[in-house]
Amino acid sequence: MEKVRVKLSNNSYDVIIGAGLLAQTGARLRELEFSGKAVIVTDSTVKILYGDNLKKSLTKSGFEALLIEVPPGEEQKSLETAGRLYDELSGFHAERNTPFLALGGGVIGYLTGFVAATYMRGVPLIQIPTTLLSQGDSSIGGKTAVNHGRLKNMVGAFYHPRLTISDVSTLKTLPPSELSDGLSEIIKHGVILDGEFFSYL
Repeated sequence: MEKVRVKLSNNSYDVIIGAGLLAQTGARLRELEFSGKAVIVTDSTVKILYGDNLKKSLTKSGFEALLIEVPPGEEQKSLETAGRLYDELSGFHAERNTPFLALGGGVIGYLTGFVAATYMRGVPLIQIPTTLLSQGDSSIGGKTAVNHGRLKNMVGAFYHPRLTISDVSTLKTLPPSELSDGLSEIIKHGVILDGEFFSYL
């Protein structure tokens, strides 16, 4: 396992990277002194693959866990879907210290991050990216947003997670095209910011 510290002027956080980390999520949240309730947001595809295992990790560590499932696709990144999540969170009596876990790719990360930033004026966000693109980009940049009409990512906020858990085991279920998408973004970072990293790639 590797741990990278994202250093910010306020609210610095860790990104942990390794295989088999989903099963440790409940214990990781306990280390951050969370307890009580926790909310998982994921799409129906990722739920089948990893949702139940993540929920089991939380309940094993004593959390009362709510799993909210949305259909896959960019169209779910909307104010309408955010409104449905607010209703479910209210019914669950999620509180200001209830961690929200974004389990999925960029759409889920952006949507859950936006909801976490705005529900009760901000609740703890845990990013759990399951695609290479989201592991290398959207889960660590602090950007959250939903689309509105023809406007993509135009309603949002910068809202950093308390922790990002990159379980590389989840990459085994990705098709080659999604791996290529993620690698192209990683290469772009090297081109823009780090010649040594680019040479390494």
